[in-house]
Amino acid sequence: MNVQCSAALAALLSMAPAAHAITASDPPHESHQAASAAADADIARIESLGRSLFEHDLAAERATDALVAQGMRKDDRVAGWVTEQRDNRYVVSILGSDSSVLYRVVTDDKGTLAGPVQTMSPPEPLSPYEAGAAAARALALSSKFQACSKNYNTVVLPNVDGTANAWSVYLLPGTFDPAEVPLGGSHRVEISDEQITSSRPYTLSCIKLQRPPRKGAMMVTHLLDPTPTEVHVYWSLWARAPLFVSTAKDLIWKIENGQISRVVD
Repeated sequence: MNVQCSAALAALLSMAPAAHAITASDPPHESHQAASAAADADIARIESLGRSLFEHDLAAERATDALVAQGMRKDDRVAGWVTEQRDNRYVVSILGSDSSVLYRVVTDDKGTLAGPVQTMSPPEPLSPYEAGAAAARALALSSKFQACSKNYNTVVLPNVDGTANAWSVYLLPGTFDPAEVPLGGSHRVEISDEQITSSRPYTLSCIKLQRPPRKGAMMVTHLLDPTPTEVHVYWSLWARAPLFVSTAKDLIWKIENGQISRVVD
């Protein structure tokens, strides 16, 4: 949804609740400081995760572009891909239907290719990381979720706490319309030991935003979390445009260049 930011913010400001009065039952100052520090840490975690999603997805996109440029679009063996971060580089492994690696492409965190496309001849067996990520990707795609696109991109990340054979798989709607930002239908599936342990949607509808003109912004209401999520950060980076998010607690947040800030409380 393309918006005029000043008008939208003015309307939302008029609905903002009155400031909460401090009473004797409020926590002491130290508790407020601790809560604020915890909230800041959570926002930083969300920002980092959202940027990681974007950089993994960008690497896969640039790898696909490189393969198409070399005339490999009609390789019927291709069954998907997984990405792996190694320091500040991303290794994109293009997978065959026989659980092999057909091609590898390496990019930096800006999506710039770090070398030519590597053709595996003969195809190579999957590494333990690739095998685990590929199995998690396949399981997530086969799960029941509200699909809002015929095409889905995936980002598979190892579990943040380092648990072995545990993965977070993000299902991100694809689009062929350059003006469309298909936020609706984004999901995350948690997998451990080849079993789905939990899953969640990030929207309750197939909402589609519109990429705004230069210096414009997008806006969405989000009722599932008290703050924007990593998926909001991802789509803002993907659209290369600021995204204002109004949450269930009547707060307005701005996401720009991967950073979240509170606008109204």
